Amino acid sequence: MNIKRNLNLLRKTAASGVIRLCLEPLKLLPVKKNRVLFSSYMEKQYSCSPRYISRELKRLAGDKVEIGWAFRHPEDFRFLEKEGIRVIGTKTREFIKFALTARVVVTNTYYKPSLPRRKSQFFIQTWHGSGAYKKVGRHVDMPLIERINTRMREGRTDLFLSGCTFFTQHVIRDAFDYRGEVYEYGMPRNDIMLCPPDNEALEDIRARAGVPRGVRLCLFAPTYRKDTKVHAPGLDYERVLSALEKRFGGQWVMGYRSHHVSMFKDQSIASKGALDLSLYSDMQELLLISDALITDYSSSIWDAALANKRVFLFAPDLKEYSLERDFYTDIHLWPFPLSRNNDELVSNIERFDEGAYAEKVKKHLEDLGNCESGRASYFAAQRIMKETGLSNDH
Repeated sequence: MNIKRNLNLLRKTAASGVIRLCLEPLKLLPVKKNRVLFSSYMEKQYSCSPRYISRELKRLAGDKVEIGWAFRHPEDFRFLEKEGIRVIGTKTREFIKFALTARVVVTNTYYKPSLPRRKSQFFIQTWHGSGAYKKVGRHVDMPLIERINTRMREGRTDLFLSGCTFFTQHVIRDAFDYRGEVYEYGMPRNDIMLCPPDNEALEDIRARAGVPRGVRLCLFAPTYRKDTKVHAPGLDYERVLSALEKRFGGQWVMGYRSHHVSMFKDQSIASKGALDLSLYSDMQELLLISDALITDYSSSIWDAALANKRVFLFAPDLKEYSLERDFYTDIHLWPFPLSRNNDELVSNIERFDEGAYAEKVKKHLEDLGNCESGRASYFAAQRIMKETGLSNDH
């Protein structure tokens, strides 16, 4: 299986290298100074930090800036055109031309390895997690061909965004071997966690997510694994919901949110008996309307902690995952109640101490050097405006 996977990766890497070489002459096209390209989760979504930066940039610069979003399935995102945003399919000549002539490129994952990088372009990497929990980059053991492919996708970054000093040191500097500029103003996607919208807006989010009025949401959002179905059937939805109702009162519903890598795979087992929220565009909005989060090793625990959400870790494969991926700090020292099975999870819910939990979370954020400002989108947008010549402010 690994041999087949590595051969496929080798073919993709070689193909990307050839395409990149063939596109080199297009670097003669002039870069348009006010053109900005955004992409999120390998062009699958309109979400995460790029979404929040894009919206803030549009608010500040209006029609003075040309904003383009790259999507694998552009037909699903045509609604953005009403906001003055150019929706571009990644399999088109339009995308190649736009990408190679954009002054600023913003992404939250690896950039397309088949595209040449231009010295006159400015690349912003937001990444898609903070807090530094599971290991990434150079800290993960991977075959040589996969490491080469990752290097090609990393490309060049001129500015990295960070939500805490621990993330800057261990992930950006060490795991990604990045020595350039870092903005420690927080993750733009977390501005909404620190400065949430009013109740009317929250009710609108609940309605769009399909959460009945007056019902409390428990969000189940496990992280990525090579086998996407290993963990999903393990959670006993009925017992968990019963424990939540017993401890916190009210009526509860479970919502399932898959990781972006496995989002388009069959989730019938994972979401059975729960609201399937995998295709909901914005994870941060789901966290906002949640009364509890159940996950395993997802960095969403950092985001939820910022908004004082109850977080429970359900990690039946902790031993195996530790050997496969491992963590930056001991998971047993994280402030979130850890469970290896449903019995432990139910017990942790029923014995949950709000006061003690809040104190642990506060210390955890401080220990990791929290630098979330609630204005990260603004600072990133201002930097883009400076790079595009639309502002002299830093």
